[in-house]
Amino acid sequence: MPINASRFKAVWPWLTEARYRWLCAAFIGVALVVSLRPHTTEPIIRLTGLILQLLGIGTVIWGISKTRALFGHPSFANRTKAWLSRFPLLRRKTVIAAGSGTLSLGLGKVRAYGTHGPGANPTIESRLDSLEKNVTSIRERINQTHKEMDEEFQKTADALRREEQLRQVEDNAIREKLEATGTGGVYISAIGASWLFVGVILSTAATEIAVWVK
Repeated sequence: MPINASRFKAVWPWLTEARYRWLCAAFIGVALVVSLRPHTTEPIIRLTGLILQLLGIGTVIWGISKTRALFGHPSFANRTKAWLSRFPLLRRKTVIAAGSGTLSLGLGKVRAYGTHGPGANPTIESRLDSLEKNVTSIRERINQTHKEMDEEFQKTADALRREEQLRQVEDNAIREKLEATGTGGVYISAIGASWLFVGVILSTAATEIAVWVK
């Protein structure tokens, strides 16, 4: 039965999922090949174990750096560079930055309403006419006020909805960072522990291993 070409394409992503395991196994494999080959001297075995131990200790720095980067802190190299740049005897250029800003004032809405009077010599008809116009004007103002209130309520509801969504996104990001801090560095610790384990064995039993491989 022929194998589909898409399965071959899926092999590489499948292999990269275990890239840290391959990295760990590669260094251990090289160390064992160097140490366990015939006629290997004791100093070589001991130095190989020392290198693995140093690599294992280096994973601690690696894990700390990843945690700092996860929370947006500068790397050790950048912090060291910034610290050295503040050396008191080092001459530094003084830069004066000039900026300009604008002040904006938010003005509220200003409304002016008028009323309809009955005239200089009011009659019953003119009074009724002015009263009808005033009632109509009041009704229009009430409708306009209701419309503006509905628009403001809708804007407030939309703003609250956007803020809720933003807070949800921020909460998820914080949760992912906490999970990555608590569990994401496990593979780094496992790599370091494996290198330290093999390195300690090679360094401690270098004499016995050298005799065994003769």
